[in-house]
Amino acid sequence: MTLLVAVLAAAPLAAQQEQQRVVRGLSFEGNHAIDDYTLRAAIATTNSSAFATKWYLRWIRFLGEKRYFNELEFRRDVVRLLLLYRQSGYMNAVIDTLVRREGRDAYIKFRIYEGDPVRLAELHVLGLDSILDVQRLQRDLPLHVGDPFNRALFQASADTIVSRLKNLGYPYADILRNYDVDVAALRAVATLEALPGPRMRVGQVLITGAEKVDTGTVRRMLSVRAGDWFRQDQLYLTQRDLYGLGM
Repeated sequence: MTLLVAVLAAAPLAAQQEQQRVVRGLSFEGNHAIDDYTLRAAIATTNSSAFATKWYLRWIRFLGEKRYFNELEFRRDVVRLLLLYRQSGYMNAVIDTLVRREGRDAYIKFRIYEGDPVRLAELHVLGLDSILDVQRLQRDLPLHVGDPFNRALFQASADTIVSRLKNLGYPYADILRNYDVDVAALRAVATLEALPGPRMRVGQVLITGAEKVDTGTVRRMLSVRAGDWFRQDQLYLTQRDLYGLGM
């Protein structure tokens, strides 16, 4: 029984010793489409502070935060980077790694082979012909035809359209998103179909809970007036102004 306990205890101890390696260096190689800052933010492995990485400062032991190498999270980081690249349109990206272990120190490098991106070949914006200038709107969207098909920018484009509609009197505006990706041809076709809903005006404006501020003062601060077309940005502006009054 004693022997069994000793054997079982050895594995966690070995794992603990492995995790005690300090990350002294973390770098990326081959990335052009995505900067180092964004890549660092996407992974769990982090570099130690300057006091813990610069050899001429390490002797000051009480300064600088040390970050320890975790093998499991490191493997997951490869998947995280692959997902980030694929969401950015780089479906053929490959992530290689190099870990140099020196005693209790670890130096990590991610080697990235981005490959050619899937590019947006067509972007169809539907449901807005009688409300907005679609061609002008498309120029204002974060994602354009010819760009790498970045799904985050595709979502941001949808949000931009909804925001425009809500500032034109459509409080219940929504949008349908659809896209088709041909990885072999490096080509994507996307559609944004707006569902504006009814255009509405502001009805009665009610003021409640203004115990410390005169109601007339509050009304003068309002950017929203009864009878105006609903505008989400004016509602946010009113909220900000009221916060300024301490409400």
